[in-house]
Amino acid sequence: MKKDFSTWNTVKIQTDTSIQNINIREGEIRWCRVGINIGNEVLGKGEHFIRPVLIMKKFSSDVFLGIPLSSKIHTGTWFYTIDHDGISRTLILNQSRLFDRKRLQEKVFEVSELELRQIKEAYCNLILSENPKATSRWP
Repeated sequence: MKKDFSTWNTVKIQTDTSIQNINIREGEIRWCRVGINIGNEVLGKGEHFIRPVLIMKKFSSDVFLGIPLSSKIHTGTWFYTIDHDGISRTLILNQSRLFDRKRLQEKVFEVSELELRQIKEAYCNLILSENPKATSRWP
């Protein structure tokens, strides 16, 4: 797949100069302008290079740790599957990164407090594991 960095740069400039009145709330899944990235890093799709992202940890009113979602179901310790309205999606835990709220778009849905705690536990287990492929405790 050819990556369209030129178009992404135009969208990125528009995104950087935009003013967002979105309050960051942990547990929300929002469309996010992820963009075009390098190598195997997760990409945004469509004309605005977006994909759903879980707001896992709020660090300030502008910055959060986000985990991108995929509509494809994956298994293993690098992934966590969630269900909403009968549709399964996979959180790509190993693609987490910091995002600015300027990238955020409309809300898709919100996970429960219990689900968010379970996701954070799965994430911590991945980060603290010496060999993340050695176990497959999480869906």
